[in-house]
Amino acid sequence: MSEITYYLTLTELTQSVRVSTDTIVSIVDCGIVEPRGDQPQQWLFEPQMVQLVQRACRLQRDLELDWPAVALALDLIEDLQRLREENQRLRRQLACMMDMEGG
Repeated sequence: MSEITYYLTLTELTQSVRVSTDTIVSIVDCGIVEPRGDQPQQWLFEPQMVQLVQRACRLQRDLELDWPAVALALDLIEDLQRLREENQRLRRQLACMMDMEGG
């Protein structure tokens, strides 16, 4: 069975997130999202990018950051989440090892 993949156009994304085309262009220019296509009229966005654009806009608005700072903040948030997940995984492994030694 094959998966159905769909993409949003630039217009669909701007309507979905309720931001201007210029905002999306700035977000793409900073590497926050990477659409398919070379030019804005050709861009296609994966559905999960909607949430990422919403998060970026919220950071920009709430913290009054410029777009490069938003890109950095999102990278740091992603790194933090990855490290937390790795820490939890290592803690579970350690707990299993401790149980094996004690049992």
